[in-house]
Parts: sequence; C-alpha cells; structure tokens
Amino acid sequence: MAMRMTGLVSGMDTESMVKELVSASSEKVNKIKQKKQDVEWKKEIWSGLNTKIYNFYKTQLSAFKTVSNYKTKKATASDETKVSVKAGSGATNGTHSVSVEQTASSAYLTGDNIKAYGKSYTTYNDAGLSTKFADMVDAQGANLGLAGQKITISAGNDVIPALELELGGSGDNGVESISALNAKLKATSGYENLQASLKDGKLVFTNSSEKTLDDGTKAGEIYTIESAALGMSGEVGYEKGDADSNTMSAGFTAKVKQDFTSTDISTSTKLADLGIKVGTTFSVNGKDFVVDDKSTINDFTTALSKMGVSASFDASHGRFYLNASKTGAANDFNITSSDSSALEALGLGSKAEKVDARDAIIYYNNVKYTSDSNTLTVNGLTITAKAKTDSVVNVEVAADVDSAYNTIKNFIKSYNELIDEMNKYYNEKDAGYDALTEDERSKLSDTQIEKWEEKAKQGLLRRDSTLQTLLSGMRTTLNQGVQVTMADGSTKTMTLASLGIVTGDYTENGKLHILGDEDDDQYSSETNTLKNLLESGSDIVGQVIGGTTSTSGVGTQMYDYLRKSMTRIEGVRSTQTFYNDKTLDSEIDDYDDDIDKWDEKLQNLEDKYYDQFSKMESAMAKLQSQQSYLSSLFGSAS
Repeated sequence: MAMRMTGLVSGMDTESMVKELVSASSEKVNKIKQKKQDVEWKKEIWSGLNTKIYNFYKTQLSAFKTVSNYKTKKATASDETKVSVKAGSGATNGTHSVSVEQTASSAYLTGDNIKAYGKSYTTYNDAGLSTKFADMVDAQGANLGLAGQKITISAGNDVIPALELELGGSGDNGVESISALNAKLKATSGYENLQASLKDGKLVFTNSSEKTLDDGTKAGEIYTIESAALGMSGEVGYEKGDADSNTMSAGFTAKVKQDFTSTDISTSTKLADLGIKVGTTFSVNGKDFVVDDKSTINDFTTALSKMGVSASFDASHGRFYLNASKTGAANDFNITSSDSSALEALGLGSKAEKVDARDAIIYYNNVKYTSDSNTLTVNGLTITAKAKTDSVVNVEVAADVDSAYNTIKNFIKSYNELIDEMNKYYNEKDAGYDALTEDERSKLSDTQIEKWEEKAKQGLLRRDSTLQTLLSGMRTTLNQGVQVTMADGSTKTMTLASLGIVTGDYTENGKLHILGDEDDDQYSSETNTLKNLLESGSDIVGQVIGGTTSTSGVGTQMYDYLRKSMTRIEGVRSTQTFYNDKTLDSEIDDYDDDIDKWDEKLQNLEDKYYDQFSKMESAMAKLQSQQSYLSSLFGSAS
C-alpha cells in the first residue's frame, strides 16, 4: 500500500473521511466473507458427521447385518486347566467328552557342557603388527626362524645411508616386530614414506612418496629391499597404479600360536581349533553344513537354524541347545556328522540329552485322535490340549446368546446416538449470530470468540435435504417387513418389532429399544422377546436382520442403502462421503472470487477518494500561494 501524506494544507483528517466513504461498500465484502464462513462451518460439521456415519456403517452396522453373528456357539469345559474348547457355528449343542492321553511336544536336544572338558587347544591366528618376529610361525605351527635374520633397506640415491636391521634384535639396529620396524623407518630421514603392514598374514611394504610436480609428472623415492629370510629382493617404486608398483610382499604367511582351554570357548571360537577337521559335514533334516578353516561356533548354529531347527550356544554354560520349530513326531530331528568324533567334541554325541518329538493323543467322545499339534478341530469344535487328563473333561456346547444379543444391543446404542446427532443438526434453529468480522474479532477475547462462534454455527444444517434423505432412508429400511421361513417350512413376514425391537414415541424421532432389556429404563419391565428367540435356537433373528440367500434382512438393506448413498452424487470426491463436498468447495471458491473482485473495487474506490482529496489539497495550496502574493503586494504599496 502506498504511503499517503494528506490533510497538510486543509488540516482535515482525510484518512478517516476516506474510511467512512468506503465503509458502506466494505460492509458488502464483510457480508460475503460471513457467507463464506458459514459454508466453511457447514463443511466442517458435515465432515465430522460423515466420519461418524461411515464408522457406524463399517463397524456396528456391518456386524449387525452379518448372519453368522447370530449362529455363534460357546463351549464351556469342566477343567480349563487341562482342555480349552472353542465352538464353531456348526458345532452340535449338548455335552461332549474330551480326555488327553498325552500332549504334543517338539524334539529338543541339550548338549553336554564342553567348557567342563578341561581340554587344552592351540590355534594359529594371523600375526599382528606387534607380534615379535621370533614368535612368528607358519600355518602348521613351525617357527619361521626370522629371529637374527637381516634386512637391508636403501634409498635410490647415495646421500641417504642404507639401513641394515636385525629382525628380532634388541640393539640399535634391532627390530623386534613390524611395529618396531615402522617406528625405525618413521624416525630415519629419507625412509619416512616406507611402511610395513600385514595383509592376510603377509608382510607388505608400501612406498607412499609419490608427488605430482607442477608440470604434471610424478616423482618420488625408490627403495631397495634385500632379505633372504623374508624372501624379498628388489625395488619398491613410488608410482601408484593397478599393478601396485609401489608395494612389495614377502613370500610367506606369518601366524602366531595361541593356546587356550575349554573354559575359553565362545561363539567366535573356530571349529577347527576344537579339533574338528576341515571338510567335516554335519547334517540335519537332509541338509548339510561343511566345516571350513574359518567356520566358528556362531556360523555352525546359524547354519543349523536354517535346517528346520532352532540352534544356539550358551557360552556361560558351554552347551548347545537345539529344538524343532514344530511339534509332532513328523517334525522330529537327528543331527549326524561324517566324523562321529566331531559330535563328541561339541557335546552333541553320546553325552547329549535328547527329548524326542511326539504327537498329541486326544479322545473326543471316546474316539482316539492323534495330531502333531496340541490343537485339534473336530465336529465344529477346536480343542486345545494343555495337559494330560486324569478323568474325562465335559464340554457343554450351546448357542452364544450373549454374543448375539450384544451385537444387536451395540448396533442400537450406536444407531440411537447417531440419529440423535443428525436430528439435532436437522432441527436446530438459527441462534441469530453472524460470523464475526475481522474488526469485531479484534475487540473480543479468545473465549468470547469461541462462545460466539458456537452460537453462529447453530442452524447451519437446519432442514438440510441430504440429512433428511439419510434419516428417512435409514428409518424406512429398518421398518421393512422381511419374509422368513418358519421351523415348519411355512413363510411369514416379520419386522424388527416381531423380534421385540421397537421405536419409542414420536418425540424420539425413530430411536430403537429392546423390550425387556435391563438397561432400558422405559421398557425393562417388558418381556424380552429378542433374548427368548435367541435362546430357543431359532434362526428367525438372523433371517429378519441379515436375511437369506434369496431375501435381504433389514440390516443388510440398511447397509446397502448407505453404501449406495456414498456413490449417488455425481462428481463426489470420495466413495466414503455421504454429502456433496464438491458443491460446498465450489461455493467457497465462488465466494473467494467475489471477495477478490470486491477487494479490487474497494481499492479503486479508495484510490479515487484519495485522488480527489489530493486535488483539493493542491487547489487550496495554490489559493494560499495567491493570497500570500497579493498580501505581499499590498504590503509593498503601503
């Protein structure tokens, strides 16, 4: 907005005058903004209501219309600590007998404590930088005989003296280890760029003196190494490249001997160090694991766990534990090896304790059944054996009246709460409060604004046609008559009222009640027809609510009605929307366009008035100038 300097000549409050002149038109913009706010609130209310209708449709109504919910059975065992039973809809009502001869179990093997064997072992690991030359051995444990041997290192010029060192020596020219050799090289001028390392047990010298000169050429020092003991003779260049021309390797692999005992065994211990030959095969369930020179205990248990058993090694107790992943004799296992001594070395041989797998043996109504699992399904019953029984366990199977009854009761509770809220919005009167303008909001506290807007939102859905259609549709479907087949094969038209589910008086706007329900203050003294029908074992309730293959029950009809209601609006954004959100968004967009147009008009009108006042100020300034001029003339004449 441009900065305006007004009223300097006239002394008038031009800004206030312009604001007053524009205010009448500004009120028109405020009215449009208020209408837009009403539509936004209307959409907000509908969005919250839509979520509740959809959740009701997906949960309570979905359960209400599902016929299988009225065929549920319950099974009660006389000793739940030994046997548990679940009844399917096809289970036969009455008393059933169950006994357990044995439960199913999985195969389990507990290894012997190999840490208690008191054995001594020797391993040969790759030498390290601090390993003394005198202690270095080959892969078979024979000493390499490096102690006292010589190594001569010279630079490529005569200025730098050659180094003549004794491997394993202790004097000024002695180096006990590779670390000591590197320290000597680092401390000697001209040899700082030559260092020794170990790679897979091999001694490697690396020349890092390469430099790039200004003209792009490479330059560096060239070292010559001579040592018969190390099998090294020749130059180590400085140029780095694919051929590693800046390195030289010894002709042997250096190891170091390490002694340990049974108590030192851990998951990282190599099998070969325990005396198990490389190439030994362990087999479980037809799958093999072959030992190599790097195989550890952890590698072994990991491999076994991929062979159908769970395997672990408890380092604190020194034992292997193996068990089958499933119960039953068919899932038993045995571990074998191409070398029986290998099993003994790991405590998995003669001293291991093995529990064989077994099947469950269950008697149902005096008939024997075997199962690889402790759970058996027979005659519509799912029987779970928990422990061996000393006597017969009686199982009572009956209709699960409470489950079916509560399904209906939960539906009615949710339905009544939903239509209560829908009727509230439909019948709610306008409280006579408009949305606040920006100027009005600036003069109120947050609490005052919140209370005001509660009033302003009232009545926005009064007599809403979509609400009316939904309420009418749901009520109509619930009052439909359904043709059911009676026990004697005859047919009869029945309604929810036939089941003892009725509506209250007209003031409740269609709320449902269950006659005789203990939680219903109005009708608790009546006979509970619904519960009596469920207890009788009749399928009438399921037919009226859910229906049959040829007839839709009232619950199914209501479910289908709401499903169709979500897709009946052309161009609606979501199939889960019961109201036309697209139309409301379009209204909001139209109001935004109107507001933009009016904002432009107001700006133009304001500019017009300021322009007029500006011209007035200019005219008055000229008049004042003329008056001053005339006054000066008259003053001169006198």
